[in-house]
Amino acid sequence: MSMRPFILALLLLSVPALAQENMQDYVRASGAGLPLYRARVADAYGNRFNGTYLIDNEGFKLGELCYEGKVYSGILLHFDAAAQHVLLQREGSAIQLDLGQDRIDWFVRDGRRFENLPGRGVRLPAGFYELVARGQGAVYKRVDKQLQSLPDPNSSARGFIGYDDPNYKEGLMDYYYAKESWYQIKEDGSIKRLRSKRSIQNAIQYVRSQVTH
Repeated sequence: MSMRPFILALLLLSVPALAQENMQDYVRASGAGLPLYRARVADAYGNRFNGTYLIDNEGFKLGELCYEGKVYSGILLHFDAAAQHVLLQREGSAIQLDLGQDRIDWFVRDGRRFENLPGRGVRLPAGFYELVARGQGAVYKRVDKQLQSLPDPNSSARGFIGYDDPNYKEGLMDYYYAKESWYQIKEDGSIKRLRSKRSIQNAIQYVRSQVTH
């Protein structure tokens, strides 16, 4: 009896595992030795929800970041606001890499600067905070995306999401809700939670008025 059919079956069964290993090898090799490109492939969230776990719907944008104390510029970045992880994409590739949170001090995406304040010892929940104003002290905004479910299958998530979703789909129960938190870090290092639009505006105005030239 010929062994060819048996050998062929074994080869076919091994294809998915080999393909995944080859993709991981490609990702690691494609970065020409840069530590950034040795990160793991980002998890796939699927599409059975409205809204997005990403900070916006604008895709990967050019930016820079400080990773393990070294600054990398001219790279494509996005931000997973649900996991509070920075995502990286190599130009010309569809593969997304997850850089995590702990090894990044700050990153800038499309001109917006986000800082890992807890990583510097600031007593705030783990994650990244967008710098809004800096002078004598600073004002930061944090955006969290949280997966929620509609209370009634006949209701719409449009009024719950809190932001525009150009890809909104009727009939889905789950959606990503955007929650904002604002903080003022004063000159003495103390932290004040800003809970109203007026307090946010006053804090920004104060900080900017104290900029030293």
